[in-house]
Amino acid sequence: MDALGRKAVKAAASITFTFEGEHIKALEGQSLASALVGAGHLSQREGRQGGLHGHYCGMGACFECLVNVDGHHGVRACMTPAQQGQTVTRHPYKSPLTHTPSHATPKSSHEIVTTDVLVIGGGPAGLQAALSARQAGADVLLVDERPSLGGQYYKQLSQAYATRDGKAPDKQMQAGRELIQAVKEAKVRSWHDTLVWGAFRERPEQLRIGVEQAGEAKIIEPRAVVVATGATERSYPVPGWTLPGVMTTGGLQTLLRSYRTAPPGPVLVAGNGPLNLQVAAELVAAGVEVAGVVESARLTSLTALARTGQASRHAPGLISAGLGYLLTLKRARVPIFDGQAVAAIEGDDAVQSVVLAPVTASGELGEARRRLHVKAVGLGYGFQPQAEIGRLLGVEHAYAPATASAVNVLSADRRADGSCNIDGIFIAGEAGGFGGAQLALAQGALAGAAAAKYCGHEVSDSGASWRERQRTHQHFQTALWRAFESPLKPLAGLTDDTVVCRCEGITAGEIRSGYEAGSDVASVKRQTRAGMGRCQGRYCASTVSRLIASDKSDGSQFDLPAPQNPIKPITIGALAIEKGEWAGHRRVDMPRSPSRQTPGAARSVNDAEVLVIGAGVAGSATARALAQRGVDVAVLDRGLPNGQASGGNAGSLHVQLLSFDFGAKAESGGGPAASTLPLQQASASLWEQLASELGCDIEFKRSGGLMVAENEVQMRFLERKAALERSLGIDTQIVGRSDVERKVPTVSEAVVGGAWCAEEGKINPLLATPALVRAAKQAGARFYTGDAVCSIERVDGQWQVGTRSGRLYRAPRIVNAAGAWAGEIGRLAGIDVPVHAAPLQMIVTEAAEPVVDVLLAHADRHLTLKQAANGNVIIGGGWPAGLSIPFGYQRPLLDSIEGNLWVAQHVLPALNRLRVIRSWAAVNINIDGAPILGEAPGLPGFFNAVTSNGYTLGPLVGQITADLLTRGHGDWDLTPFSLTRFEGLRLS
Repeated sequence: MDALGRKAVKAAASITFTFEGEHIKALEGQSLASALVGAGHLSQREGRQGGLHGHYCGMGACFECLVNVDGHHGVRACMTPAQQGQTVTRHPYKSPLTHTPSHATPKSSHEIVTTDVLVIGGGPAGLQAALSARQAGADVLLVDERPSLGGQYYKQLSQAYATRDGKAPDKQMQAGRELIQAVKEAKVRSWHDTLVWGAFRERPEQLRIGVEQAGEAKIIEPRAVVVATGATERSYPVPGWTLPGVMTTGGLQTLLRSYRTAPPGPVLVAGNGPLNLQVAAELVAAGVEVAGVVESARLTSLTALARTGQASRHAPGLISAGLGYLLTLKRARVPIFDGQAVAAIEGDDAVQSVVLAPVTASGELGEARRRLHVKAVGLGYGFQPQAEIGRLLGVEHAYAPATASAVNVLSADRRADGSCNIDGIFIAGEAGGFGGAQLALAQGALAGAAAAKYCGHEVSDSGASWRERQRTHQHFQTALWRAFESPLKPLAGLTDDTVVCRCEGITAGEIRSGYEAGSDVASVKRQTRAGMGRCQGRYCASTVSRLIASDKSDGSQFDLPAPQNPIKPITIGALAIEKGEWAGHRRVDMPRSPSRQTPGAARSVNDAEVLVIGAGVAGSATARALAQRGVDVAVLDRGLPNGQASGGNAGSLHVQLLSFDFGAKAESGGGPAASTLPLQQASASLWEQLASELGCDIEFKRSGGLMVAENEVQMRFLERKAALERSLGIDTQIVGRSDVERKVPTVSEAVVGGAWCAEEGKINPLLATPALVRAAKQAGARFYTGDAVCSIERVDGQWQVGTRSGRLYRAPRIVNAAGAWAGEIGRLAGIDVPVHAAPLQMIVTEAAEPVVDVLLAHADRHLTLKQAANGNVIIGGGWPAGLSIPFGYQRPLLDSIEGNLWVAQHVLPALNRLRVIRSWAAVNINIDGAPILGEAPGLPGFFNAVTSNGYTLGPLVGQITADLLTRGHGDWDLTPFSLTRFEGLRLS
């Protein structure tokens, strides 16, 4: 079958490994994925909903080819070399746990590496950027995740192969080899097999990039960064696209060009763009049976031919190469089905056939006309930038046309030299927007020189030739893609049963039923889990965005969820670093709501009996309780329901005090927090009642809570805390090591005992708050969201609230349930509500086998830990987060990630080799340990419903507030929770 063809000879030893007990032959240096695909094993991992998945992107971005290798789980087969004697098995959806703790010596810090210019990505743009920066005198470090440099375009032959004359087998690969050699000769430091897992900008002048090599994390602190991470192929979901044997065109090409292998034929190549023709021609040259090329554009139209002629004026060599691909296909009698698209891929456990349909002028799929029997499919419908690092560092992005297709993609707002709105950050090549390899080379050259100049080095060459080359290839790409112009809509092939999120198995129907008008991608993600898997939404977020906003055009980077670290999964053990403990919370000033209405906004008036400001758990519970009593209630929110602290909550239901709410670390001496315990106990019971009333599974579980201790001092601390809790009616019991081990068999040997509270539990806030909102609406509550409050005044005995959109709301009574913004709402009403924002982080791991069934905490460390119903381990405990620069949304901090993970794996060593797949931050409410409830003194009709333990207390806060509003009193003494407890309260 040898490709590029017969020049290649095997230069590596033949080896054998086993896959699911079967012996597989390979060459040393060949990737596991290529060896498995070549042997006909197209599936590698098990899916969440059953079924099998396999090699898809070929570049380590999708995590579809995960396998277990010699006891190590979660290994990407496409990025891992085959070695003699390996034992390889399919990866289950829930990762196996390693119960033996790591024997690595604990580190006190990660190694810090400094450089002038860090280049991320070893494709055309990254290689040329590194060379240009080095030629200008800069110290340059180039990092790339692959075993060898070259990227997708310049991908090189695996070391398992060589040519008789030592040269690359074609001009494209040879050009890459020469550029790689030039980079080496320029003495650019080059790190291969290096995963970039994190990007941090916690101060305006600071850049920190987290990388991982062979299981060890390092931190790079460059003066300038060139992001040249390239692009991933844009997904085009159709029924059956997750079957083993379906892969991106680039993934198919990587198998062929780097590893001289391909899936068993016949193979169909389908999509839009010139890459598909190249790959199909290379398959033919390699002797692979190609069933056809499906192209959604009409390549044979006179318009397309004329546009091809226009493109040839800018780059005749590239057009000549393209015509050569067409000639190869014609000679091999490979049919080209232009003006058509894949409507469905059929098969049970593997691809059996593909259904094609014509693309109509309106971009829809016409009646299916043709079925082809094939065994593998390469899908390539254009590209989308790998923008995660740039977005994490604060680079402005916007949607822009990437090609002449009907799709806009997120692209960086950058200048000709790659510079952007953040000093010291440069975006080169397709990381900032698609343009092809030749354009990427020019952009890399200009960005590398500009980065060196930023670092203080003299750049002698003005870059005129590169700028001219950049203009030439921009014109070429525009003309080329006009020839491939296709009206095909990105959702044309989608049915309700089509899987959209490959990682979690979420269908289009589930997404469509999981949102309401006005929802954003982040809220749909929380509701449905789409985008919460290992690939972090790379292959589904844009589809979800289009599904929920098909009636509006793409416009903002904020149409997608905010990117978070880690960029790609990394083991807990690699990141964990012990940090010191502290008292209190790190407060931040949250971005204020606009103080004025939008000019020219239409004014409309909405009247209600009660106006609730805030649609989180407290506001939604209040609205539900009021509406069920027949009160006309309207709910306002600056965002979407469950969009801030409630939606970002980890779901712990606390009934005993956390360690930092008792003793020396507690705010206000711990008294306010202790006074709240009876409310927490009652509210946890209310959650249990709601779990049966709300009509859906909110994943409530009375699992019990265990706070562990490691020495006698901590045990004495727990004894004093438990005594206080028992005096308040909380049944907290001190337990010994044997009892702890029975509840958590994998607990650390360092644990000597703990405090057990059977009343504690856990809940899924992604399900619970939306269920409260639905129940409130069913009872008659009205929700008005996405509109910030900008004025509150008393008019004719009523409260009148103005919003940015120009709407006015009137009600005799207001409930301030605005969470971290409750202080701002109070100021608008003329009163101080001493509420502060204190962002906290949460971390979640890949789904794992059962490891802990209780809510776990520590007597002297910041830790809360639990395992969700689907197997994810959720790690928190009050570690501070910050605000992103410059956008201002909450973001985890590097120190907090390291420290939080250290405590987690210290208490549960079995977590050490489990991978973190995402972190996030939410705005915690910091008061004094107790809520602020009841009517504000001096402001008749203005009620507060604000609490720093909001998720546990949400239902009870709603009930208490509804009692006050409907009965004039409640069943609880609210004196400890009144505003009057704060000294110096000012009314304005």
